[in-house]
Amino acid sequence: MVIRHMRTIVLATLALLLLAGCSPALQTQVQRLVPRRTVASASVAPASPDNRLLVQGVDGNLYLASPDGTERFALTQDASPSRLYTQPTWSPDGMLVAFSRITNKGSALVTSRFDGSNRSEVAVPFAPFYINWSPTGDKLAYLSNWQVVDEPSIALRLVDLSAQKNEARTLAAGQPFYFSWAPDGEQLITHIGNERVEIQQTSGKSNSLAFATGSFPAPQWTDDGNQLLYATAGDDGQALVVSELDGTQRAEITNYDGRITFLQNTSNSRVAYVLTDADRQASTYGPLLVTDLPSMRTRELAEGPVVAFFWSPDGEKLAYLTFEAMRGRIGMRWNVWDGEERTPYALFFPTQTFFQNYLPFFDQYAQSHNLWAPDSQSFVFAGTLPGAERGVWVQPVDEGSKPVYAGPGVFASWSPQ
Repeated sequence: MVIRHMRTIVLATLALLLLAGCSPALQTQVQRLVPRRTVASASVAPASPDNRLLVQGVDGNLYLASPDGTERFALTQDASPSRLYTQPTWSPDGMLVAFSRITNKGSALVTSRFDGSNRSEVAVPFAPFYINWSPTGDKLAYLSNWQVVDEPSIALRLVDLSAQKNEARTLAAGQPFYFSWAPDGEQLITHIGNERVEIQQTSGKSNSLAFATGSFPAPQWTDDGNQLLYATAGDDGQALVVSELDGTQRAEITNYDGRITFLQNTSNSRVAYVLTDADRQASTYGPLLVTDLPSMRTRELAEGPVVAFFWSPDGEKLAYLTFEAMRGRIGMRWNVWDGEERTPYALFFPTQTFFQNYLPFFDQYAQSHNLWAPDSQSFVFAGTLPGAERGVWVQPVDEGSKPVYAGPGVFASWSPQ
C-alpha cells in the first residue's frame, strides 16, 4: 500500500493519543461521531462466529455483531485515548481474529479466538496498517512502516502461528507495497515500488516476474492457484495480463493508459477493472468494465466514475460505488450488477475510516476483508444514510430492500461462514 495510507493511520493515531489534552472544540467534534442510538453489548460471546460482523467501534474497541443489530459482543473493552485497536481481520474459517493494538508504549499484532479467549500478541516496532491471513490460516502477513537505509519505507512481515515462538520477520520492503497470498499459504505475489512484481516464499526466498510493471496497485493470485493477474509495461505500453506462475503470459485482458485497478471473481471467470486517468489524484476513478475470461469479451457496466467494487463470494454479483450529489453534498451510491442488470441501492456518506483507510485500497482489502455476506445476499458498509444515523448498515440485495442498522461503528466486515 502507498505511503499516504501509512500517514493517514499515523495522523489518526496521533490525534487519538492527544485527545486527552485536546481543545474543547476538538472534543466536541469527536463526540459528534457517536450515533444518537446505542446498542448494548452482551457479556456472553456468541456460540459461533458464523454470520457475524466484525466491527471497529466509534470508541476504539472491537465488536462482534449480528447483521440485524440485535446482538453485540465486545471483543475488546479497554480502548482509550492512549490505546487504539485497528485493522480487525477474520481468519479464513472465522474462528480467529487478528488486529493491531497501538498504545503510547508501543504496538503489537494481536490474535484471539472470536470469543476473545486464547489471546496472544507479538510486539512489533511499527503498527500493522494492513493484515491478511494466509488461506491455510496458520500465518499472518502484514504491512507496516519500515526504515531502509535511513529512508521511510513499508515492510511485508510474516508471523507463523504454527511456530513454537510467535515472532515477526521481514520478507521484503519498499513503497508502495501490495501483495496477494497463494492458496497454498506458502507463497505471495508482491508488487513493490510500482516497478517490480515478485514471488515471495514464506521461507524468505524470492524470484522476479517483472522488472517493469504497469501502473496498478494490488496483484492477485487466483483462487484456483494456477494463474496470476498483474500489469506489465513495455514498448507497446501497459497491459493487464493473466500469467502462468513462472511469469509466462497466458492472456492479455486489456491495454491501457494511466492506471488500472482490478479484481477477479472467485470462479476465475470474470475480471472487473476501472481505468483511471494518470492526472487523477484518486487511486480509482473511471468507468467500470468486466471481461469474461473464457470468451475475452468486455462490457462496460458503468460510465462512472466508479471508485470501488467488490465481487460477491459466489462470483456472480458485483457491488460498486459511484459518486452522487444530494442536497449540496457529495455522497456515494451502492450499485449491484447481477450478471445481467444493474440495481441501485443505498445512498450514503461513508465514515472517515471507511473513506480514507479502506476505499482507496479496496482491491487489497477485497482479498482479506469480506463486505459481502457468505450467502452473497447482503453486504455491509459504514456511514450515514440521509436522515438516519451514522453507523454500520447491512444492505440486502432483494429488490426494494432497505438498509438495516446494525449498530455504531466506523468499519465492519463479514465473517467467512
